Amino acid sequence: MRLMLHKKIGFTSLLLVSLFLLLTTSCTEKRVQQEISDDSSPLNLSSQESFVPSSEDEKTINPPLTSFEKDIINIFTADTITQELIDRFSYTYGYMLMDSAMREIPTLNPEYFLKGAFDVGISKKELLTKEERNTSLFQFQEKLISEAGIRVKELAEKNLKDAESFLAVNNQREGIVTTDSGLQYEIIVPKEGESPTADDVVKVNYRLTYLDGREGDSSVPGIPSTFKISKLVDGFKEGLYLMKVGSTYRFYVHPNLGYGESGSTRIEPNTLLIFDVELVEIVKQ
Repeated sequence: MRLMLHKKIGFTSLLLVSLFLLLTTSCTEKRVQQEISDDSSPLNLSSQESFVPSSEDEKTINPPLTSFEKDIINIFTADTITQELIDRFSYTYGYMLMDSAMREIPTLNPEYFLKGAFDVGISKKELLTKEERNTSLFQFQEKLISEAGIRVKELAEKNLKDAESFLAVNNQREGIVTTDSGLQYEIIVPKEGESPTADDVVKVNYRLTYLDGREGDSSVPGIPSTFKISKLVDGFKEGLYLMKVGSTYRFYVHPNLGYGESGSTRIEPNTLLIFDVELVEIVKQ
């Protein structure tokens, strides 16, 4: 049963806030129904009337609230809060925790989240043992990992399809050259001179963008970035070997020559990389 909080709570709705009240309900009504159903004359009015609860029975069905239970109801139905710093801080901290938890885990059940907090902080009882809680954490983590794996696979397939569709069309444009590895490039500013080798360190001005036009990374304007070529992704590395100092190229890097199916912390799996690169200097090692 899902538990909901209401601003006005009467005796007949106490079950809905059992998360906070821990009230014991009577089975009197069930007993009445059972005895009526066992009566050989279900239409016998006197038989049915004999089971109408008296005022004393009602007190048994709905026992008076304790002061503790009243305090709990007052807190959870209040429209205001005290001026005590610890109360205001406690509310704020709880609000922050719940807000963060529900944003990170949209499927979180807030009622049982509150029940867990209530049990550890107030009732000192537990619905699950420590071993059962650990098992639930492990199982939910496994569920999240499995679902994430499915989403990553679907994203990788989509990105690869988009990348190869783009490269197939881009290959037909004038000025585009495709190497044996599948790297596509175009020369923006040609220069004559020396090209770097695998052992060199280079200084470059560069800008990385994606198919949707978003910028992924870039050097600081006016301050070339320094890279050891051997540490770069294959597509960027191969493109630099083609360049001359002072030239500017644009590389279209197939995912297999970039971050591949695994991607990176900042780059989605099978993302096409577009680099605009100016080779500023070759630093010999």
